[in-house]
Amino acid sequence: MSFAKKHNKRGLKKMQDNDTKAMSARAEAFKALVKLKEVQKSLLTGSSCKLSHLSYIAHTKLGKYAHARIVKGLRLCRPKAKKARLRPRPKPRPGPQLQLHLQFRLQLRLPKGVQVPTKAL
Repeated sequence: MSFAKKHNKRGLKKMQDNDTKAMSARAEAFKALVKLKEVQKSLLTGSSCKLSHLSYIAHTKLGKYAHARIVKGLRLCRPKAKKARLRPRPKPRPGPQLQLHLQFRLQLRLPKGVQVPTKAL
């Protein structure tokens, strides 16, 4: 096994270990919170929404699917993006510098005897 591959695997294993430690610590914290409120092991509807939510997560069998269900519910409740309204934009009016530039270009195109009509700015 090459050096880099071996070290990449070590890093992956360390990450996995850290993830499992964090998940178990989180589960213990939830269980401790639920025990503080004296909730039984079975799934109960608590006096508050948060308490029933915590009891659902800390449940031995249902807690495995809790995260997926919560995320799915949040995804379904997310506000949908509104479509942009398509309106024709008004054409920008040329500024004085652009008008002078266009007049100069027009003078270059015309024959020598013809004059360009000018407007007072």
